[in-house]
Amino acid sequence: MTSFTACKKNLFPLLAISVLLTSVANPALADELLMKDGSRLLGKVVKQEDGTLEFETAFAGVIKVQWAEVSELHADEPVTVMLGSEETVSATNIKNTEQETLLETDTDEPDSSIEPGDLAFINPEPWRLGEGIRWTGRVNLDLKSQRGNTDKDEFEADAQTELRRKQDRTSVHGQFEKDKESGTVTDQNWKLNNKYDRFVSKKFYYGGVLALEHDKFADLDLRTSVGPHVGYQFFESTAMNLSTDVGILYVDENFDEAEDNDYWSLGWQVNFDRFLVPERVQFYHRHYGIQSIEDSDNLTINSWTGFRFPLYLGIVASTEAEIEYDGGAPDDVDKTDTTYRVKLGYQW
Repeated sequence: MTSFTACKKNLFPLLAISVLLTSVANPALADELLMKDGSRLLGKVVKQEDGTLEFETAFAGVIKVQWAEVSELHADEPVTVMLGSEETVSATNIKNTEQETLLETDTDEPDSSIEPGDLAFINPEPWRLGEGIRWTGRVNLDLKSQRGNTDKDEFEADAQTELRRKQDRTSVHGQFEKDKESGTVTDQNWKLNNKYDRFVSKKFYYGGVLALEHDKFADLDLRTSVGPHVGYQFFESTAMNLSTDVGILYVDENFDEAEDNDYWSLGWQVNFDRFLVPERVQFYHRHYGIQSIEDSDNLTINSWTGFRFPLYLGIVASTEAEIEYDGGAPDDVDKTDTTYRVKLGYQW
């Protein structure tokens, strides 16, 4: 009985030591959020982007809260704050008021205050700080096979990838389609668009583009478009992206039967996407155009418009309408071609 009582007396100090050691061994969950509604969260700040704060908790993993609803953030270790001007500061305490946002630090550096809208990111991705590269991409496949009264096979694939650093961006987009009916090829085309952008400021950039296109049944053996451009990045974030650029292109067209052609043209590109429902439904539109300077009827436009639906672990479904217009196509070839697709792919 004496032994049991002694063990019981020693149990509480051991539990206290265990809890203390656990806290020391797990310092990752030591930041504190005070919400404007009075609630309090303990965990670890991951990042803040697009007005949403990602906060890792022990009980629910990473949760997302609206930054506008945060009253105070107390960080166990300094977090990196990026302002709209791309200036970075370190802070251990951040207080939001209607008039200003206060940034406090435990170092000898003086505290500072900014306008609430000037805080762009907390713990921004390394590429935004000029460190490393962000690599993103997407691959989609669409394969159909029909047997019975009609034997028909359709294969479509498209892929895009982007390498982004603070000062530049390289992007590649490719598409391939081949259809057969009763063993005979009825459609075969591909496109490849390569683009490089060099940023001279947060928004403005210049660069060059090289685009290749082949369409067997439109009599187009190869269209090559190459030249410089200047552009403007209106938005660049997970929630929304919008960029436009325009430039002068040299275009060389080789046809199977029609007379080959080459000319100078005005070229432009538009890239836009936006999540209508965060992480669930994304609208997108992308197109590029070529307008001959010498012939106003010689206009070429390729556009893709649709919705993406991220599913699980990078798997994404999408619906899309592609419109191709070639004003310079031979007279016996349709100038407009419209394709509707349902695709399944993977993105990273």
